[in-house]
Amino acid sequence: MPETQQRYARYIRPEEDGPDIGLYMQAVSDDAKAWFEAQKAVTKLEASEQVGKLSGVVMVGAVLGMITATVLMLLLVALALWFGQLLANNALGFLSAGGVFLVLGGIFFLVWRSVLRDKVTLAVINAMHGED
Repeated sequence: MPETQQRYARYIRPEEDGPDIGLYMQAVSDDAKAWFEAQKAVTKLEASEQVGKLSGVVMVGAVLGMITATVLMLLLVALALWFGQLLANNALGFLSAGGVFLVLGGIFFLVWRSVLRDKVTLAVINAMHGED
């Protein structure tokens, strides 16, 4: 019997000999609340980890995007100046470089709508739901 007393000591009131169902239910309730709070903390931690990873990816993407845009603009200015030398008129050089840029943009738009959009969408969905 002493083993039982030690085992259920948590559920025995000081003035009683045996376990009390009220204390037992209170202990179960307290344990359930503690478990729920722990699960809430774990979920919050996992969500903040995902947000942290996402913000890092967004930051790298933004910096690489700005660098790429700057390089592209400088290349287009160089192309426009080169066309200007060939045509002996800088304005026509910039106009023709702009036309080349519009043609390339149109080709990208057509390829994006027909092929790339679905593949990129699927890759993003898989990345969001994939295991690390």
